[in-house]
Amino acid sequence: MPKDVDHEARREEILEAVWTVIARDGIEKVTVRVIAAETNWSTGVLQHYFADKDEILLAALRLMYERIAARGDALLEGLSGIEALHALVLENLPLDDQRELETKFLMNYWSRVIREGDVAPRPERRGPQLVDTLSDLVREGQQAGEISTDETPENVAERLLALIDGFSLHTLLDPQRLTRERQVELVQQEFERLRPINTTTKSKRTTNA
Repeated sequence: MPKDVDHEARREEILEAVWTVIARDGIEKVTVRVIAAETNWSTGVLQHYFADKDEILLAALRLMYERIAARGDALLEGLSGIEALHALVLENLPLDDQRELETKFLMNYWSRVIREGDVAPRPERRGPQLVDTLSDLVREGQQAGEISTDETPENVAERLLALIDGFSLHTLLDPQRLTRERQVELVQQEFERLRPINTTTKSKRTTNA
C-alpha cells in the first residue's frame, strides 16, 4: 500500500528550508536544486507542490507572515494599551534565533523587490497591517491615560514601525553594536518617552525612592 503523505506538512517543510537557505546564503543563490538539496527531496517533489522558484519564494513569504501574525495574536491575548504595544514591538524585533532568521529572509526578499521593481512577485506587505495594529494600541493606551496625547496614534505607530525596521536592519549589519540586549533597552527608553510627563516623573520619583 502507498504510504500516506501529509502534503501540507511536507509543503511547510520545504518552505521552512527556503527560509534557512535564504537567511544563510542570500536570495541570489536560491535555486530549486539548492532547495531540494536542503530538504533532501528531489526537484520532482518540489515541482509537485510549486510551479517555479518565484512561486516557492512567494509561498515562503506568505507562510512566514502567517506564522508571525499567529504568534502576535497569541502574544496579545489578555493584554491591552501600552503593555500590549510594548510586547508587540519587542515581538517584531530579531531578539532570538527564529526571529533573526525571519528578519534575514524578509530583508533579502524585499531587497529583491527594490532591486527588480515590478518584475519581482510583490505580495501585500505586512507593514501596513502592523502599523494599523500599532495605531489601535496607541489609541487604546492614550484613552487609558498611559500614553501622551501630544501626537496622533498614527504618527506614534509610524515611528515605532520605523524603529522596528531600523533596529532589524542595523542589528544584522552590526550585531556587536546593536545587541539584542541593547535593542530591548532602547525600546524601553522610547516607551518612557511615550508616557505622559506627569506619569514619567512620578515613575522616576518612585524608582529613586
